Amino acid sequence: MNRHTTRPRRTMEIKDTLKQLGLEEKESAVYLALLELKQATVLEVAKKSGIKRPTAYVILNQLSQKGMVSRVLKNRRTFYAPEHPRKLVTEAELRLKEIKSAVPQLESLMGTIEGKPGVMIYEGKENLDIAYDESFAVKGEILYMSTLHFSQEVFQKTFRKMDLASLGPNFSMRELVDDSERGKEYQKKVSGEYRKIKRIPATFLPFAIDIGIFGNRVLITSVKKEYFTVSIQSAEISRAFRQLFEAMWQVSII
Repeated sequence: MNRHTTRPRRTMEIKDTLKQLGLEEKESAVYLALLELKQATVLEVAKKSGIKRPTAYVILNQLSQKGMVSRVLKNRRTFYAPEHPRKLVTEAELRLKEIKSAVPQLESLMGTIEGKPGVMIYEGKENLDIAYDESFAVKGEILYMSTLHFSQEVFQKTFRKMDLASLGPNFSMRELVDDSERGKEYQKKVSGEYRKIKRIPATFLPFAIDIGIFGNRVLITSVKKEYFTVSIQSAEISRAFRQLFEAMWQVSII
């Protein structure tokens, strides 16, 4: 893949990340334009971002209120300059601390009926990544079983989070993927001390669902035609799926 096709995809990924950090699509476009321009007038920002001048002016004011853009006066003209991208990290860390402090109260409101499984259904391809968000907040081992190319298409954000996750003795992964060329390349690329990969033998394929197991939760996702995830929170059911995973792990290819 050449750099001309890689750059637009990389820009989309950056915009996706900025959206998760609280910036709307047009705010992201203006901020990215300013990062390249370093310092610019409203008109220059509008041309660079492909947004109309009046809209660019409004968005620059919004970014200024969020502390992402500063105004600079030069010769009676107003220029705009972007704040350092590290400020996004600082703001995200502050929000994370606020959320963490509220978690105990939120968990107390969440209480489930003892012994009764909690079931949620996520529908639509664009919503399926949400089901895996909790997996990155639970300590222990996460287990995955899937046909790789289906799951990578559906869970693009989750796979990026997996690559960025800080793994160690208290948070590790094991994955079972299909025995294909793609599966072999993936195994070679991401395997490590705390992220182990095995390949499902061809006799058990095709495997057109994705299964995730973490904590007391099991996620079962249809990843081929009907896009939906069934999320089950149950110690008994998760224990049974772990046993099935271990059985498959034993017969899979190293």
